Amino acid sequence: MKNKILLLGFVAFATMCTAQFDEGLATTLQEILIDRVQNGGNNGVSACVIMPNGDMWTGQAGDGLGTDITDTTVFHAASVTKTNMATLFLLLAEDGLVNLDAPWTQYITLNSSFNENITLRQLLSNISGIADYLEIAGVGDLVLEDPNHFFTSEELIEDIVSEVPDFAPGTDFHYSSSNFVLAGMIAEAITGNPVQDEFRTRIWEPLALQHTYYGGYDDYTEPRAGVWWNFGDGLMNYNLISETSMLSFGYGCSNIVSTPHDMAIFIHALLTGQILSPSSLNEMMVFSPESFDDWSAGYGMGLHHAIGTGTYQVLGHDGYYTNMSSVFHSMNHDFTVATMTNTQTTWYGIFNPVYDAVLEFLETGISSPVSDEGLYVFPNPASTQLFISAATSGVYQLKMLDCTGKVAMEVDALNDKDAVLDVSQLATGIYSVVLFWNDDVMKKTICIAD
Repeated sequence: MKNKILLLGFVAFATMCTAQFDEGLATTLQEILIDRVQNGGNNGVSACVIMPNGDMWTGQAGDGLGTDITDTTVFHAASVTKTNMATLFLLLAEDGLVNLDAPWTQYITLNSSFNENITLRQLLSNISGIADYLEIAGVGDLVLEDPNHFFTSEELIEDIVSEVPDFAPGTDFHYSSSNFVLAGMIAEAITGNPVQDEFRTRIWEPLALQHTYYGGYDDYTEPRAGVWWNFGDGLMNYNLISETSMLSFGYGCSNIVSTPHDMAIFIHALLTGQILSPSSLNEMMVFSPESFDDWSAGYGMGLHHAIGTGTYQVLGHDGYYTNMSSVFHSMNHDFTVATMTNTQTTWYGIFNPVYDAVLEFLETGISSPVSDEGLYVFPNPASTQLFISAATSGVYQLKMLDCTGKVAMEVDALNDKDAVLDVSQLATGIYSVVLFWNDDVMKKTICIAD
């Protein structure tokens, strides 16, 4: 099903979903996108959700280069490129073409004084100590000085990346895009092929990703989302200049061009074990302890936790360069969310409300926002008895859901606004108490303790 509607004369949006996708949830998700355009400062947004049963929804709102955003409009995926790169290296390792614990100098020679003992694993995990060239003061001027300039990977690594290390290899963590520029060069040296060819044959084509490209290197004909970004002089419209310098400047770390649909399929396949072997995927999810100190999301190998998702395992990558992208898979609830915008605005401003709406639907079976007003649950933590008190009397349905969304206790007809539940048989952990009354839904989070 595909609809295209003009709202209030300036907000255009479209939705597409599989036949079984819940209509109420689809409406809620589309309203979130519209709100981001009307009230969140985004010019154009696009999103994709893959549910645990495989049902898919895509939606768009706003405009790009003078046209409505559609499901084939391509965005700069920014640092989601890093997850692609790490996945490629793990595939190369599975084929015996590379040793992730070998030093980079075993595979490539550069006019550089980077520590010769830095391993490929350290590059992909951001624990190499190589400084981040995207953090250089005034780096935006380099990008905009000549929009048609094509930055080679050698130029980035040998002329722009600082040779002064942040720390000794393996002793600390610092997010550095320079690591992935170097990784891309090594991938080409190992295979003898352009890195985009390896992406395409090993990842994108097997997944049938039809709108994914290596920006600055690949030609594409899809409509572009455009760029509203702050390169140092405030948020500006850069849609009338060439993308060449922007995308080539992000070689290996921030230059993939794609759609939320394609990137959702990629992350979903990756984290559900459809690309890598189990042992390789486990390697990818080894998070350096220092990464939690430097960056609360923690970092593995081209992979990190989504910020703001509580105690749940929500893994993937976000991107924050010329466009904003957030592509994550919930390991607890087995759903995937990808959001993209052409405008530099609030980090996770689109992803978090979309993620929250899907999570709420899976945990409660409803697609509308849930309030905790009028529901009182005590004690918290509880061990043997749980007292439930609702603000209004009536017949309620009550569910207690564990941290994975599984129903741990259910009462179909709770006839009193005050009730006592025996929770002595529940395992210790975090639960959601959800109360359904007429069209209202109330929810509280509690802890069951010993």
